Amino acid sequence: MCESELNWKKSTTYTMLKRIESKGIFANQNGVVVAIIQRDDFFAEQSNQFVKDTFNGSLPKFLAAFTKTRKLSESEIDDVLKLINEHKEG
Repeated sequence: MCESELNWKKSTTYTMLKRIESKGIFANQNGVVVAIIQRDDFFAEQSNQFVKDTFNGSLPKFLAAFTKTRKLSESEIDDVLKLINEHKEG
């Protein structure tokens, strides 16, 4: 599939699988590649890394940049407020 979809050679595919495996995302079990983490957990970590790298880990700075050119609907605002209240410390 990688050869037809991505034009990768077999060695490139194995190299990429090894790299992903070393990051703890997938595991090779007797030639079968299986996911170690759930999709939502993967995207959560990617999001955390993006905020860390781009906004020095500041979620308020990220939200300010995100909403600078995109207005939130009332429903989105309610959802964000609900998330904030659910995840408050203390």
